[in-house]
Amino acid sequence: MTTVNTGAPGAADDPTGQHATTTDARPRAARPSRAARVRRGIAAVAVIAAGAGVIGLGTGVGSAAAEPAPAHAGWDGSRYWFKNSQGQWRWTTHYDVYKARTGGGSSSGSSSGSSSSSGGIKQGWDGSRYWFKNSKGEWRWTTHYDVYLDRTGGGSSSGSSSGSSSGSSSSSADSAAPAADGDVETAVQFALAQLGKPFRTAGNGPDGYDCSGLVQQAFRRGGIDLPRVANDQYAATTPVRASQLRRGDLLFWSPDGTARGIQHVAIYLGNNQYVEAARPGTNIRISGISSGYYPDFMGRP
Repeated sequence: MTTVNTGAPGAADDPTGQHATTTDARPRAARPSRAARVRRGIAAVAVIAAGAGVIGLGTGVGSAAAEPAPAHAGWDGSRYWFKNSQGQWRWTTHYDVYKARTGGGSSSGSSSGSSSSSGGIKQGWDGSRYWFKNSKGEWRWTTHYDVYLDRTGGGSSSGSSSGSSSGSSSSSADSAAPAADGDVETAVQFALAQLGKPFRTAGNGPDGYDCSGLVQQAFRRGGIDLPRVANDQYAATTPVRASQLRRGDLLFWSPDGTARGIQHVAIYLGNNQYVEAARPGTNIRISGISSGYYPDFMGRP
């Protein structure tokens, strides 16, 4: 039996111009044309984009709607933050885009980057990079300790860390100074020089580390031998309380709360901050002690 075209949507766009035939008594719906399907696909994408809150910001720029607002504009260690004309926070990983949106901007993200225009910079480590002045008296920074030493001829690498996380009762009186033991400070500086390198399971460097591998290699540079595994490293330290923590001490986390159950270790920096190789998919970084992720054990190598 031949059905009659009643003007169903999309029928006029059928490239064959022919009607469908069927032996069923019920009319068969005409298949949308390629052009109709494309139009529907574009409409669907638009609806999805609108629902997700996507905003057209230009190449390399992202919205901060789902992320906590930054403390200030500029580089935060992974991206450049700025406010748009509506006062909303936005970010980009492209320095040229950042400059275009801010009319100048701050640090370029490399060891020859310019300083932040906000002032208050001090030579040395600030919690994410080493600052120093070049021969023209201009501020520059690097995340590589060896580069910093080369540019400063030694210099203070302790710097001043910004802020602290809640939930810790530890003292930070010595956090802005190098560790009392020079060998421990050498270990701290080696660990900081690895910032940005990837976490690698069973990694001992130089291209990547896991948590205990970073600790072992760092303290080896300071002439201190530690075992390879985190719980054995705790057994090789002198336990300390949170109120006794000082730069270069080790922090340990144990899911079951026992010393044998320790599965993560990090090096304390002071100001409730520590350097760690956290987990697969992350880079070596500086993190803050918090009540939601508080170390179960602490030890002094």
